[in-house]
Amino acid sequence: MQTRWWLLGVVGVVIVGAIVGWTIYEANADPLRGIETIAIEPIENVPDFVQEGVLGQLSVKFKDRGIRIDAANPDAVIRIDVERFELTESGFYVSALLEIKKRTGEHRKMIFTLSIDKSGIKAQLRRA
Repeated sequence: MQTRWWLLGVVGVVIVGAIVGWTIYEANADPLRGIETIAIEPIENVPDFVQEGVLGQLSVKFKDRGIRIDAANPDAVIRIDVERFELTESGFYVSALLEIKKRTGEHRKMIFTLSIDKSGIKAQLRRA
């Protein structure tokens, strides 16, 4: 009898742990969850061609996710901090941290990388 209660207790703890773990995972899984429109703050202290390249490729990535840029009525505002910028003879590379401030007050972060060289344009947007 005591073994049965112990086994039921262990199963209960595992189930509760799985539910709590899944809830935490889902809450952190997609920083852009529930966002349909965004506004992007201008990037400071970078050359115009870098700003245009970053904003252009971010627009493509957001459109791929069904998110529109709408400065008048955004669900979130995104601030971009360029962390790394390399300009070479063959192209350039940019790595930026995106701070996402949702209308609900929630803050999230993502990392955006952009490289343009002889092999083409590569842009990636991922969770921080």
